Amino acid sequence: MKLFPNLESLFTFVLRLLLVVSATGLAACSTMQATDTGFLTNRSDMTTSQDGSTATFRSPTPVDPHQVRALSVDWAMPAGAAIPEAERARLIATLEAAISRETEALPQSAGGRPVVIRAVITRVESVSPVLNVLTAVFLTVPLDRGGAAVEIQVLDAETLQPLASMAHAYFAPIAEFRARFSALAPAELALNAAAIELAKLLREKS
Repeated sequence: MKLFPNLESLFTFVLRLLLVVSATGLAACSTMQATDTGFLTNRSDMTTSQDGSTATFRSPTPVDPHQVRALSVDWAMPAGAAIPEAERARLIATLEAAISRETEALPQSAGGRPVVIRAVITRVESVSPVLNVLTAVFLTVPLDRGGAAVEIQVLDAETLQPLASMAHAYFAPIAEFRARFSALAPAELALNAAAIELAKLLREKS
């Protein structure tokens, strides 16, 4: 008896094998690790989460999130990163808008310090929509997850001393099914998630 009666079944077998290998590789790195590019000047004072996806620092000084004197977002990925300039600008704008939205939604803090917020995007993992269509068909799950990592520092507007710092990395969860069929949608979800985490950090002492 022939193991593969025709070329079509051979192709299907090879495709399934490749998808299983891809699944194994993706599962081996289930949590994106927070980056440490040197941008955060007080990294040694930060506390890292158990899974390594987040590192944070918060000083006791109250912050008034309604007094953001300046907000800047930069790109800090390696020069060879294959992200076109237009998509870089889109991701930078996404993070800047998310930080503005989340901080403005916080309650005003009487006596809180005015701040400057500086952020950098340090990692972007786009997804392959084609691979995810194939894995969704053959394995019922789109395996290529995508996500992003950022580093954010909130500084006293006058002294420029760090009042809060955060390094945050995030793979889009499987619940975000539709996002896995658009190359940068998971990264945009990750940037929005980082802004939400920053707001939580600021709320702690506000």
